[in-house]
Amino acid sequence: MNTILSAIMPAPGETQLYSYTLYYSADEYKDTNGNTAPGKFELDVFAQALRLDHTWNLRTDSGVTFSSSAILSGGRNSLDVGVADDSKADLNQVYLSPLYVNWSASESLHFSTNFSFFIPLGDFDKNDLINVASNRASYVQNASMTWFPSREWELSLSPTFTFNFENGDTDYDSGDVFNMDYVVGYRPAAAPQWQFGVAGYYTQQFTDDRQNGETVGDGNRFRSLAVGPQVVYGLGPKTAVVFKYLHETKVKNGPEGHGFWFQFTLPL
Repeated sequence: MNTILSAIMPAPGETQLYSYTLYYSADEYKDTNGNTAPGKFELDVFAQALRLDHTWNLRTDSGVTFSSSAILSGGRNSLDVGVADDSKADLNQVYLSPLYVNWSASESLHFSTNFSFFIPLGDFDKNDLINVASNRASYVQNASMTWFPSREWELSLSPTFTFNFENGDTDYDSGDVFNMDYVVGYRPAAAPQWQFGVAGYYTQQFTDDRQNGETVGDGNRFRSLAVGPQVVYGLGPKTAVVFKYLHETKVKNGPEGHGFWFQFTLPL
């Protein structure tokens, strides 16, 4: 969930730590038409991720820099569907980005792209009602832009394409997904340590789910739009805390809920 300075990586030779904490809750499951599916549905997710970014001491004549990143995530998922319920805590996955390519067109316009992989961790049991581990690998292609139209305003966009591999235990191949994280933030000139913004994401699955080589239902393509307030407080030039609340809407083929986020970052 990259909604803060998404195209800004550490300066060459520097390393930055990020922490992401999420509580997500949903009491509706939307069908392929966006209608609430009948029956009880209560999903609660507590997730924690730690991210480490490093930019290498290398800069081209045109100002291009190169970074690497790793994110380790895990958490606890609980699901109650009335006739059954389950809860599990585990690791989820590691997100490896061996290469970021970063370039600043000016002091106000920045771009970054990365080539990344989701590697599954944790235990997966196809007979359980819910798992934390996805038990599938993914290739991810991301590009980010951060633009400062003035000293007070920030616009960041981070489009991502995720190409999923098959879950070998279930022979289930989840469709590939497009996601766009976004933020429009305002930093008051009288209190520049604060930023107030609107953040969120749009997610659209663009290929069908398949199992044993056959399309699942009508494709089971997931869609979600989330929007909400975001507040950033800077504790120093490279240290900050973030609070945001995101509410989902327009969901198809998935849970519709809301999430509370707490994030912080500091240099190492």
